[in-house]
Amino acid sequence: MQPADAQPDLLGGAPSPGDVQRLFFALVPPPALRDRIAAAAAAVERAHPSGGRMLKPDRYHLTLRFLGDFDPLPPSLADAARAAGDAVPLRPFELLLDHAGSFGRNGVRWLGGPGSDALQALWRDLGDALARRGVRLPRETSFAPHVTIARAARAPLGRTPIDPLSWPVDGFALVLGRPGRPYEILHRREAA
Repeated sequence: MQPADAQPDLLGGAPSPGDVQRLFFALVPPPALRDRIAAAAAAVERAHPSGGRMLKPDRYHLTLRFLGDFDPLPPSLADAARAAGDAVPLRPFELLLDHAGSFGRNGVRWLGGPGSDALQALWRDLGDALARRGVRLPRETSFAPHVTIARAARAPLGRTPIDPLSWPVDGFALVLGRPGRPYEILHRREAA
């Protein structure tokens, strides 16, 4: 069951009391790309100080579908999400991160790119597969793919070019997050 004061998205804020478990599907960068994202994030921070909190590289991910905050996480939800992930058709594709920016009111700085038809299709197909398994999703009206690099930024950042980072996407993960703990990969879906 979702707590009444749960965060509606992954854009920060204090966690709810208790052992809140955040469940989401994400693209998780491989270690070499994670290091390049960290270098790009550091370069952006040096050139345009945020006054915020930089994320640790092991927290980098691109959220595909946020399923919610739970206390506790229903095992049937995790099982349904795994089954939905396995049902999604997935072919490898390339994603490009070529600029930084911010979501002003939330104090989030991020790296993003032009997106791609393949990424949009993955987002849509994953949502459809979750719906077929009866998984209710928080209301999303659009998909703004990004990798969060800082939270609680006090200085907004307009679209700022970075040296392009190529991300070969060949899978995604079902991720469990808990306050103060490393992310736990519950399930991986690899391209066929």
